[in-house]
Amino acid sequence: MIRGRKERSKWKEVSLGNVLLFEYGKSFPEKVRQPGPYAVYGSNGIIGRAHKYYLEEPVIIVGRKGSAGEVNMSEPRSWPIDTTYYVILKNRSIYSAWFAYYLLKWLDPRRFIDTTVKPGLNRDRVYEQKIPLPPIPVQEQIVQILQKADEIRRKQQDGVKLTNTVLPTIFYHTFGDPATNPKGWPKEPLRNVVTFDAYHVIPEPGETYMYLAPEHIESHTGKYTGPHPTDGSNLRSAKYRFTREHVLYCKLRSYLNKVILPQTEGICSTELVPIHPGPSLLREFLAIYLRLPFFVSAATQKSQGTKMPRFGPDIMKQEYIIVPPIPLQRTFAMQVEQLTQVIERFKNAGYIADDAFSNLLYRAFSGELTREWEAENDDAIAARRSLYERLPKLIILAFLHEKAKRIARKGTEAFILVTALMKYTFLLQMEGTTKPNLYYFVPYHYGPFAKEIYSDLEQLQAEGFIKIDNGLTEKMRISISKLAKIEELLAELPEDYREDVAAVIDQYGDLEHNSLLEVVYERYPAYAKKSRLHK
Repeated sequence: MIRGRKERSKWKEVSLGNVLLFEYGKSFPEKVRQPGPYAVYGSNGIIGRAHKYYLEEPVIIVGRKGSAGEVNMSEPRSWPIDTTYYVILKNRSIYSAWFAYYLLKWLDPRRFIDTTVKPGLNRDRVYEQKIPLPPIPVQEQIVQILQKADEIRRKQQDGVKLTNTVLPTIFYHTFGDPATNPKGWPKEPLRNVVTFDAYHVIPEPGETYMYLAPEHIESHTGKYTGPHPTDGSNLRSAKYRFTREHVLYCKLRSYLNKVILPQTEGICSTELVPIHPGPSLLREFLAIYLRLPFFVSAATQKSQGTKMPRFGPDIMKQEYIIVPPIPLQRTFAMQVEQLTQVIERFKNAGYIADDAFSNLLYRAFSGELTREWEAENDDAIAARRSLYERLPKLIILAFLHEKAKRIARKGTEAFILVTALMKYTFLLQMEGTTKPNLYYFVPYHYGPFAKEIYSDLEQLQAEGFIKIDNGLTEKMRISISKLAKIEELLAELPEDYREDVAAVIDQYGDLEHNSLLEVVYERYPAYAKKSRLHK
């Protein structure tokens, strides 16, 4: 029967593989990408933008290699590459992609990285994990709470990003563009104004050294930990000596923005280069200059080497630097110090927001977050849950009813091909304002296909609401019966769902069969890969 039985709110425990599917991303080599607006995702987020997309809808992207286990929600119209998985909801037990996103953030797939042969995320291990699955109305409530908390956290992160863009602005305002040097500052090659102090130290076993390496240094900020006390037997090869008079910069192309002012003496990896500024440069000014985006960009382009490109002293000596008066350098360094303190305050606030969000995730999936709300709203939850159980068949009837009304106005026979019904339902799920998780669609002969629609149609026919001709095939025709009864049932369908159904028919309802398929293939290419028509 289409009317469900009222049940009390209950949480279940299921294997994650029963509700989510991790699909491989698709290769998209950098050499074939053209500039464009669509985000290309690697394992830890956006790695570029391109002229084409693979997935129309926003999806959860999970790192498979590299930053394996990282979880991100994509922009609409994106391309996850083959070092990633993208996540599909397998059935109706998950309310939305956002609930699945927060579920995975709580689960933290990084815990299931397989390091035995080729480090990466083994999706089978993730599938095995038991997860708590609340009723859909409770999932809705969890998503609403977590999205509000997540928005606060993201604003803190955006604040840090914004303050980081201020530093180049201050530099250009004070000194102008170094490339054109509009203020006419003296300009010198670095070899004339700094000394590269590459003094080797051969570590002795049994001796303790204060040691720094690139991994101890934070990118962009000039912050670092250490130096760290280390036994000479652990250091093996020769290292450089540095003092508190030096600037240390990392010559590896991937870490050129790691530049620090050491506050102690010690030895460092030979990937870090000690530089001693001459009398015309303040140590603080030089360190900031070497971290500025325009200098890092130029150094990146000029780095040499195949396996691990480096911007070594021999190349760096040839780079030019403006040499403003020392008092102006000092004023600029003081402004940067003040800005750094602001950034630190934003970061500390961000750490607090991150901790609060992590705690909220734990409370959400332990049941603590919504326990009181569930107890107070048990009847409403049961009613909402009952509606969700009936929703897929109500949506089918809404499409049939809307289409029949419009066909009747034209005086033609009122029926819909099942292939068209599949596409309308898919488009509602992807593009409607409600974006309900009605069916698990997979690529098939005529684009997105959900076999559960057939079983719902059979049940609706058994209850006398519809009539099916031509059997369960792609050419089956569906017409409605019991019009008054259907209209009575559709009164239960919330207004926003009805509006979504009407909007889909308005936009796509007049398309011929092949035209409808082509539109879906164009907008959702991931679902066209097995299409007979497309081939």
